[in-house]
Amino acid sequence: MITTLTIFIPLLGAILVMLLPDEERLLRYAALGVAAIPLLLSVYVYFAFGDDLGVAALSQDVTWIWSLNIGYRVGLGGLGFGMFFLSTFLTVIAILASWDVHRNLKQYFAAIFVAEVGMLGVFAAQDLILFYVFFELTLIPMYLLVGVWGDENRRPAAIKFFIYTFLGSTVMLAGFLAFGILADTYAMDALGGGGGLSRTAQVAVAAPILFGLLVKVPAVPLHSWLLDVYVSSPTSTNVLLSGVLPKLGTYGLISVAIPLLPQGVEPFLPYVAAFGVINIVYGAFVAFLQPDLKALVAYSSIGTLGFILLGAASGNAVGLNGAVFQQVSHGLYSALLFILVGVIAARTGTRRIEALGGLAARMPWAGGLLALGALAAMGLPGLAVFVSEFMSIMGVYATFPVQGVLAALGIILSAMYLLYMLARVIFGPIERPAYEEVGDAGPAEMASVVPLAVLLVVLGIFPALLMNIQRPAVDAVLSVIGGS
Repeated sequence: MITTLTIFIPLLGAILVMLLPDEERLLRYAALGVAAIPLLLSVYVYFAFGDDLGVAALSQDVTWIWSLNIGYRVGLGGLGFGMFFLSTFLTVIAILASWDVHRNLKQYFAAIFVAEVGMLGVFAAQDLILFYVFFELTLIPMYLLVGVWGDENRRPAAIKFFIYTFLGSTVMLAGFLAFGILADTYAMDALGGGGGLSRTAQVAVAAPILFGLLVKVPAVPLHSWLLDVYVSSPTSTNVLLSGVLPKLGTYGLISVAIPLLPQGVEPFLPYVAAFGVINIVYGAFVAFLQPDLKALVAYSSIGTLGFILLGAASGNAVGLNGAVFQQVSHGLYSALLFILVGVIAARTGTRRIEALGGLAARMPWAGGLLALGALAAMGLPGLAVFVSEFMSIMGVYATFPVQGVLAALGIILSAMYLLYMLARVIFGPIERPAYEEVGDAGPAEMASVVPLAVLLVVLGIFPALLMNIQRPAVDAVLSVIGGS
């Protein structure tokens, strides 16, 4: 019951904020209070049931459509709990970081809460059709968050986002329907290992499912919607867009496609690993060319997502654990960087890298945390991303050595453009005299970034805090696919 409660409390929050008076201070505190409840519940689950989550504990199963054996089946497992927690955590951070949104605030917070329902539902769903319903539930609120509250290019960006992701999820639904019809059930616990389907049938079903999931990640070359959406969105929307939304695709790959269709996915794994390398290398090269700080962070995010694809394709414990961990570490560092870019843009009036410089002296806290986020993105030891990237590379190297070596070289490329960015923006010469009067991040802005920085450090030093929860679920996936 606690799983369902956590999923749907944000829906009640959306209704609440719509009924409140249109007073900005009241709305912000009310939204923050509502968002804190799912976060507290997920923290409670961690301490009370963390050692017993297994594959899908705290489950609930109620038949929804009897004739098709479709049910409301939810449960928290080790594969999804990290992202379940992160979704609740980043929703709180997004509300704290919503200082740049002042119009239609009720509708804005309501859209965030509806999106949170979809995100939490995806990471808890134990039925293919329910997974799709929650998967699609995120689409409309995210479309509105970009298309209504974004910058002057918001509408083309939102339309492109809608078309790409709707097309991908529709193709994925076709695969789900075919799988359920052939196996005579949509319950994930009954579909493990292929649901009795032949290898040929599994391959035919896996192809559309993988396509839909890779669009959501996004894997290059299915990524062209991402830059416009990221650059056009408000800072607080970026927190959810970068921190959670791509993981709907990677999580589906790790927890749905691979364990439920092991023989069907197997022929595609070398290509998934290749997509991972392409993401890493392409993201690094294109990030070099970006004049906009936000665009640089967006392409950095594309590159780091490639490590999740590598770990997922590895088929061994090291790689899969790295992929699951990377989902969380990527969400933390990308949210941190996007918020700090928003702070810098708000203080200086620009995001152009060539127009920025010497901000460490004028904005020591924001500059220092930006440096921390960039160091995390390049995989500095002692921070969470290092653990997950190292494991993903080692795991994929054991299975696909060429992809593993290329991914390791990709880290060097990432370090080059991130260090250049830091040297130019934080430690470079002051480009405008007006910057000498620039103020540092304020209390609300610091409240939204410090918890992210703390978690990056804590999980980098104590990765077992999350690894111990996900390991039994990863072992269960390996037992199904025959990995080690």
